[in-house]
Amino acid sequence: MIFCTAVDNFGDIGVCWRLARQLVREHDLPVTLYIDDWDKALSFLGRQDARLLAETREQGVRLCHWCDAVDWQSAVSGAALVIEAFGCTLPEGVIAGMAAMGAVSAPPRWVNLEYLSAESWIEDYHGQLSLQTVTHPDLPSAATTLCKTFFFPGFTSGTGGLLREHDLLEAHKSWQADQAGTRAGLLQALGINKEWHEDALLISLFAYPRPPGNVALKSWFAAMAEDSQPVLCLVPVGAVLADVADALGQMQILAVGEVATLGSLSVAAIPFLPLDDYDRLLSVCDLNLVRGEDSFVRAQWAGRPLIWHIYPQQDDAHLVKLDAFLARYGEDSWSARSADKLVRFNRFWNLDADCGKLWHDLRPQLPDLTYRARNWQQKLAELPDLASSLMQFYRNRP
Repeated sequence: MIFCTAVDNFGDIGVCWRLARQLVREHDLPVTLYIDDWDKALSFLGRQDARLLAETREQGVRLCHWCDAVDWQSAVSGAALVIEAFGCTLPEGVIAGMAAMGAVSAPPRWVNLEYLSAESWIEDYHGQLSLQTVTHPDLPSAATTLCKTFFFPGFTSGTGGLLREHDLLEAHKSWQADQAGTRAGLLQALGINKEWHEDALLISLFAYPRPPGNVALKSWFAAMAEDSQPVLCLVPVGAVLADVADALGQMQILAVGEVATLGSLSVAAIPFLPLDDYDRLLSVCDLNLVRGEDSFVRAQWAGRPLIWHIYPQQDDAHLVKLDAFLARYGEDSWSARSADKLVRFNRFWNLDADCGKLWHDLRPQLPDLTYRARNWQQKLAELPDLASSLMQFYRNRP
């Protein structure tokens, strides 16, 4: 069982869905995924037909609406592994049900799957235990102790690794072997029929909206518009399209399939893509701007340069996480010039500062950054993937 609360739009749902799907496909587990925001979950999966249902099945995963109507003690009966994603609070009935199971036999393994971070301290907390004393009138005894394990995704062998399907890197290799053909097929499938130059930079933009102003986006668009090299920027449908229209000086928000041009820059609005199609998009872009956690991880597996719009937190705690990742991402033998340009653009982008000059500095470094991104991809591939790490943890249970 996996429990997910939708905090970062589709980010949390994306991680939980990919994990559930992989556990079914590659580890032959029956998986039930509970999500509190049913509409967002169904929109993410393109399953609006199930909006009036309490549950449905998708690619082998039992997908259920997390709501008060669920009989939790019955639902958890027989579960072997309960995953509490990103510190969401489990329903009291689930905890009571696990405790009741523990009073007569072995309770399910209880895992708190944490958010991804490159900070060094997570290695010390990965795998740590928290004892939970449960009292409930329906329990066989007055109190039962459950054990919760904190499980951290990460970038080192001291963590749980990253989500990665067994055939993902081969898929990227295939897509990139015929990059021109893959790009042409993708654009045609997206309904983008306007002519674009074969030598154009192809960029994907998935970012948080930042009203009012969005200085970073405006300045970046202006810099690309005045550049000599043409750029085609693909933006999935979402709230950021209002910022895009403002940055382009347009009153109307782009509809899916429409293309707007500003100097050397063309911007196309595309639909929110299914998971595998989004991986293909990331694979053939020259640069990917991603946000949150799910697209951030997928961009790294694509082996392409990336700019990370990290989810904003109070007291700028997210900037500490950003710097920790950039330091780890650049610990290989980088060209000092390209590493510095990438770091500075990432920081200015997250500070919503003027990125115009930084883009002119960064663009010539993209070939070197692509080479480094592929090295990083291969380095991460040496680690166990997150789903396999969770299964190893489960098999090693006492």
